[in-house]
Amino acid sequence: MKFVILDHLPPEPASDSDARTQKRHFDLMFEVADSDALRTFAVDSLPIEIGDVVDATKLADHRRAYIDYEGPISNNRGAVVRYAYGAWQGKLWEPTVLLFDPDSKNFAGQTWDIQFGTEENQRLKLFRIS
Repeated sequence: MKFVILDHLPPEPASDSDARTQKRHFDLMFEVADSDALRTFAVDSLPIEIGDVVDATKLADHRRAYIDYEGPISNNRGAVVRYAYGAWQGKLWEPTVLLFDPDSKNFAGQTWDIQFGTEENQRLKLFRIS
């Protein structure tokens, strides 16, 4: 299944929309079997160095169109740029890995571990391992 990391840029000028969209952050989106939606998590930064660990927070599911989308977001909530993408295997809420596509704009060919929290706390941790 596919995943994407979108660089979510705030609107200019700042609007009165959702406080989360007022600052730059990244949205991690995962295709999930038997679902038309992408499971989505937000992080303020990404694991850059091997051994870095980043916590992410679960957001509402997003439309599947975002797996390939770049551009403005409705209601003056900024814009998104495809920052990185690739494939993942497994199930939500179980440990798995992200395999970045060799053509990915960022993190090409890298592998990251993911440790999902539980369905109750709906968090995840990203670990860069290569």
